[in-house]
Amino acid sequence: MFDLDGAVREWRRDFSRERAFSVSDLDELEDHLRAAFEVELDLNPGLTPTRAFTYACENLGGSIALSSEFAKVEGTGWRWLLRTGWLLYLVAFFLPVIDGGVTLGQGNVHEGLLPGIQAFLVALRWGGAFGIASALSNLVMIPTFRRISEAGRDKVWFLTALTLAATVLNLVWLFDVDQVSELSAGYYAWLASFGFVGAGLLMRARSLPAPSDSSEMVVAP
Repeated sequence: MFDLDGAVREWRRDFSRERAFSVSDLDELEDHLRAAFEVELDLNPGLTPTRAFTYACENLGGSIALSSEFAKVEGTGWRWLLRTGWLLYLVAFFLPVIDGGVTLGQGNVHEGLLPGIQAFLVALRWGGAFGIASALSNLVMIPTFRRISEAGRDKVWFLTALTLAATVLNLVWLFDVDQVSELSAGYYAWLASFGFVGAGLLMRARSLPAPSDSSEMVVAP
């Protein structure tokens, strides 16, 4: 006797093996598959349930084609967020960060606009514990430049947590009453870059299925 639930579980397992679908994607596709199965039986009463299910799978399309369609709809957003964040991050190092310059060689403070690259060096040398932590938060950006589309779910979630934590850390500069009025475009571009990259990573991480999803689908009721 044909077991529809068992056939659907096997279909979901095969899809998960071939391509990385999120749970919500699979749930939506399963709804379409079940509806297509019922339509096949209604339109062709002579079909066996097994044949009707096969036709429904064929009509739904191959997993590779469907994965490409999901990538077009859902995969573009997080990439553009990352690219925007990276661009802002690089530009911020050449924009003025704060109204106040420092001569690194002698340590003499003079009036002027402090560019991002120099602000980074100043924070490392004279920024104290918080300034050093803020400067070192730039290291979080480095691994985000490397093939995020091929990274596993755990790695993407880890980078998401680090990037969002760095965003919160660097927000503290806005609450420094002695400096907030002197903050300039470079700081805001730099801070926004962490936010954009963090949002892109979060979107990517949420689209990846949990490792246990496929194994749970194999277990029979």
